[in-house]
Amino acid sequence: MLVHRNGRGPQRNRRLIPWPRWVQAWREDHEQHSAARTGARAHAPLRQGERLLAVACGAGGELLAATDWALYHQAGQVWARLGWDQVGRVDWDEQQRVLMLTGRVPAVPAHTVLYLARDWGLPAVAAERASWAKVVDQRISLNGAAGARVIARRVPDGPQLRWLVILDQGLDAADPEIRAGLEAALAELRAATGPDMVRAPNPGLGGRGEIRPGCNQQQAAGVISGWQSLWA
Repeated sequence: MLVHRNGRGPQRNRRLIPWPRWVQAWREDHEQHSAARTGARAHAPLRQGERLLAVACGAGGELLAATDWALYHQAGQVWARLGWDQVGRVDWDEQQRVLMLTGRVPAVPAHTVLYLARDWGLPAVAAERASWAKVVDQRISLNGAAGARVIARRVPDGPQLRWLVILDQGLDAADPEIRAGLEAALAELRAATGPDMVRAPNPGLGGRGEIRPGCNQQQAAGVISGWQSLWA
């Protein structure tokens, strides 16, 4: 069909020319992405104050939502939440389209494996937020070869750090010598890290914590967790 425009003679009506396949694919992807963001805002149990940063679509059609505080993903009819302070590592296999998150505390699974049909940049966001949350992840010696792993993570919804101390198998957190060694090691860690970054917990003088006898598959038997302190 020919049309006349502005007196310039006949031109082909562009609306009758089919879109290139890549343009059509881009439009469909854009529409699906927008629908996923709308669905995540409507259905994901985001907490007050959380900002939605990215979404993804799982291989089974389930939604994933990454916020500045956590990753939400559908597990059947319910939503599961992984706070970035609870995640130790994020791995993304782009060829297989598999997102793997390693839990760092007993409250979450040791491994979460998610198969994505559309990622829309969510794996990169997850890696960045988990890296942001990490402040300290260091092993300390307490009794010769035995020791503990000290982990500190930023808590996105407040000026706090969440602390986790994982004792080696066989060490008793109630042992005065172990407590004293742990306190001294944490003091050294505080001095090395600097007061502007982190104030280490004091396990002997009012540090809030609890002893947990059980851990996930990646962790030893003795766990002191839940310590929190304001930034210096």
